[in-house]
Amino acid sequence: MTSSSVELDPLVEAAAHAFSAASGIDTSVDAPPPGTDYHGIIEFDLNPRISSPVVVARSIDRQERLAAVTATARMHHEKRFLLVTSYLTPSLIDACRTLEITAIDLSGNAFLREQKNLILISGRPRATEDHRSRPGLWSKRSLQVILALLVRPALINQGRRDIAGFARVSTGTAQTTVQTLLQRRDLIHRSDGSMAFANYERLLDEWVTLYPSLLRQSLQLGRYRAAEPNWWAEMTSADSDWMFGGESAAALITHYLKPEVVTIYSQKGIPKEMITRARLRPDATGNIEFLTAPVMLGPTSGLMDNIVYPALVYADLVASGDSRNLETARMIRDQYIKHANQAAR
Repeated sequence: MTSSSVELDPLVEAAAHAFSAASGIDTSVDAPPPGTDYHGIIEFDLNPRISSPVVVARSIDRQERLAAVTATARMHHEKRFLLVTSYLTPSLIDACRTLEITAIDLSGNAFLREQKNLILISGRPRATEDHRSRPGLWSKRSLQVILALLVRPALINQGRRDIAGFARVSTGTAQTTVQTLLQRRDLIHRSDGSMAFANYERLLDEWVTLYPSLLRQSLQLGRYRAAEPNWWAEMTSADSDWMFGGESAAALITHYLKPEVVTIYSQKGIPKEMITRARLRPDATGNIEFLTAPVMLGPTSGLMDNIVYPALVYADLVASGDSRNLETARMIRDQYIKHANQAAR
C-alpha cells in the first residue's frame, strides 16, 4: 500500500490502512512534496482518483481543538488537505461534516467529501494499539513552559528555576517539560552544548492548536461590559500587571481590527482600578474578558508596553476562527513572530 521508500509518519500509514479496512477502498501512501510541511500524501482509489496532502494532529478531544487545528492548517495551506488524527468520536465526525473538514483516524472513522464522493464512517471504537511515535507532552502546566520558551527563547539555555519562575510553574514541571521536548526532538543540542529549537514554527503551531482547549478556559477570571465602546484604547499599565491580548491587542498593533471582544491578561487578578475607571459591570455574556496571565508579563521590543507577547495574541486570534481575525493573525505572525523564530536560532 505504500508507494514510496521514504520513511513516513507511522500515524499516516496506520490511518490509511484503517480507512481501507473500514471502507473497502484501497489507499496508497507517499511522502510529502519537497519543501512543504505536509506530513504525507494519501491517494484514494475512487472515481476519479483522489490525492490528498496530509496534516497530522495526533490528538483531538473536542470540537474547539478540531476548529483550532483546522484554522492553523488553513493558514499555511491554501489547498484542501486531509486531517489525520488518532481518534474521532461521533460528535467530532459530525463537526467535521459541519465545518467541511476531511479527516480520518486510526479506527477507520472518516469524513471525506471530494468531488462527487461522500464517505462518512462514524462510531467505530478507539483502536487499541497506541500509534503515537513521540513521548506525551501536553498538559496545562507544560503549555505554560512551552509558551515561556516560545516568547523568551533565551530561557532555553538558562536554569530550570528561571524557566519555572517565568512560566509560573514548579521547577520539576519545567525540568520534565524540557526533557520531553528533547526526547521529542522539539529541542536539540548544538555542537557547543547549547540547546535550540529544532523547528520553532512547528512547535508554535502545535501549541496554538492546543491552547484553547487545554489551557485558555482555565485562565478565565470573569467577563464584563462597558458603557463606552472605546473605553480601553487609552488604558495603560505602567507596572505590566495587566496587558491586552486577542482582538484588542491586534487592533493596537495593526490598526486593522475593530475588536468585538476586549481581552485582558492580568498577573494579579481583575484590576480593580480598571473596573472603577471604566465603570465596567459584571456580565456573563459581556464583551470584556479577563484572564490570568499564563506566564510572567513583560514588554516586547517594538510594541507598546500594554500588549502581551505576539505569540499569545496570535493564539487568541486563531482560536476565534473568525476570517478577519485569521487575516490579522497572519500579519502578526509575519511581522513579529518570525523575528522571535530568528532570535531562537
